[in-house]
Amino acid sequence: METTALSKRSIAFGLAAAVACVVNAGIVVVKEKSDAVMAGMKKITGHHWTTHSFIIIALFLGLGLLLGVVRGGRGIEMTARRLIHILVSAVAVSAATIIGFYLFGD
Repeated sequence: METTALSKRSIAFGLAAAVACVVNAGIVVVKEKSDAVMAGMKKITGHHWTTHSFIIIALFLGLGLLLGVVRGGRGIEMTARRLIHILVSAVAVSAATIIGFYLFGD
C-alpha cells in the first residue's frame, strides 16, 4: 500500500512536465523537417531555440496551473507511483522520438 501523499501542485506540474516532454519532441521533429516552421520560429524571437523554449515553458506553466485548479480547485488525484510511471514513460517516448528522428528520419 502506498502512503506517500502528493500535493495537487506536485501532480499538476508533474503531468505538465510529461506533456511538455512529448510536445518538445514533436516541436523538434516538425521544425527540423519544415523550413517554413524553422524560419517562422527564428522570426518570432531571433532564434528558433529561443522560440522553442518559450513555447515549452509557457506550456509547462500554463498546463501546470490549469491542472492544479480542475475539479473545483481540488486538482487531479493520483498516486506517486502512477505519476512517476507517466513521467518516465513521457521522457522515454520523447527521447526515442528525438533519437529515432536523428538516426533514421533526418
